[in-house]
Amino acid sequence: MRLNDMPLYTVESVLQGHPDKICDQISDAILDAYLEKDKDSCVAIECLGCGNNLIIAGEVSDLNLIDIENVANDTYLQIGYRDKLKITNLLTEQSNQLNKAISNGGAGDQGIMYGYAINNEFNYLPYGFYLANMIAKAVDNYRKTVDFLRPDGKIQITINQNIIESLVVSIQHIEDISLDYIRYEVARKILPDYIDSSGVNIQINENSHFVNGGFSNDTGLTGRKIMVDTYGGLVAHGGGAFSGKDPSKVDRIGAYMARFVAKNIVANDLAKECQVSVAYTFGDPNPAMLSISTEKEENSSKLSSFIKTQFDFRPLAIIERLGLRDVRFLPTASYGHFTNPQYNWEQIISL
Repeated sequence: MRLNDMPLYTVESVLQGHPDKICDQISDAILDAYLEKDKDSCVAIECLGCGNNLIIAGEVSDLNLIDIENVANDTYLQIGYRDKLKITNLLTEQSNQLNKAISNGGAGDQGIMYGYAINNEFNYLPYGFYLANMIAKAVDNYRKTVDFLRPDGKIQITINQNIIESLVVSIQHIEDISLDYIRYEVARKILPDYIDSSGVNIQINENSHFVNGGFSNDTGLTGRKIMVDTYGGLVAHGGGAFSGKDPSKVDRIGAYMARFVAKNIVANDLAKECQVSVAYTFGDPNPAMLSISTEKEENSSKLSSFIKTQFDFRPLAIIERLGLRDVRFLPTASYGHFTNPQYNWEQIISL
């Protein structure tokens, strides 16, 4: 089912202090620190946060290249939390088996990735999904300027016939604050820039205080917010998450390239809606499968042949075309990997 066939849908986004997003950001901050020291670093980071504890696991090419604990705690404090975490570092060196595959330009794993775009003014993304992320970003920016809001929170939007039906905002806050005051401030200082509230069922911290947040309230895990990272669950998602993975990992760069192609197909008026799917097998640089789906089946077969001549999906070619060795990945760990038109894979070219 394509998005245009879905009159009613619900999507969500989360604030930077959501426990899963904390883990995503720390994973990408560690990745950035490695790439700053060595652009060819091999990194695959997973974080698990609970209470005041953070477990960091995964594989890196050099265990001693950066100060893992400092990077993790600096990121945690920058998000807005006040106490440092107790770090358990379980990182190991990357296996020779994986290193051999990627050193020859092959895929470091097997997997399926998807990219999507739809013709609209919201960076070619589903309207509700884009809006949820923009409101989440606005809430984060606002809460950093006041002393009564804290980092954790969620945004949920229901869209009916391309009209906002309901908006749910949940924001962590200090204990001694009126919920009515929070509602007034959010409704007056944030929402008017993004929605016309008339006729919208708006719930802001409805029926509940939200004092405890982050790891003290719930366990966090890298890669658990993959729907926030991609397309809100409205279209297909591949088997892998993104954060903490260096540019040799096809889970990440295959999805980036698929989005790049889908967006440019739509931006060049070759289709109104486009989904690109790509699959890899371990050690092989060439995709095991590459296909395209648009709103017109007869157009899809023609475009499938076209994209194979215009776009090179081999991992090293993707890295070069999208300049991924020079990207700072930490910003992608908040508000979706495809919402910012300045990201390299979001650039529009002529076809």
